[in-house]
Amino acid sequence: MLGAAALLVTSTAFAHAHLGSSEPAANAEVAAPSEVTIHFTEPLEPAFSKITLADISGKAAAPAESQVDEQDGRVMHLPLPQLGAGRYAVHWIAVATDGHRTQGDFAFIVK
Repeated sequence: MLGAAALLVTSTAFAHAHLGSSEPAANAEVAAPSEVTIHFTEPLEPAFSKITLADISGKAAAPAESQVDEQDGRVMHLPLPQLGAGRYAVHWIAVATDGHRTQGDFAFIVK
């Protein structure tokens, strides 16, 4: 029993924050969203976690800074300006509160 408890503590102590879901979803075709929201599997360290958005040419498409949700540390938001039709690339960096860093990319299309 003690071994199982130690294993559980060890596995959570070295957790990485992985993308659980996002709005818009990866590869979705949507009306222009007002923000990108990503739900992660672990709480994030706000100072080191971020979301960026680029248009098809690679130019930054969101001037605002992303924020970790104050009510749920596993959620991060990026407010968006009015986006025109086209494909957009989301890049995220998530640093879990235990210091482990993960990152990823996905895209969505605005109709």
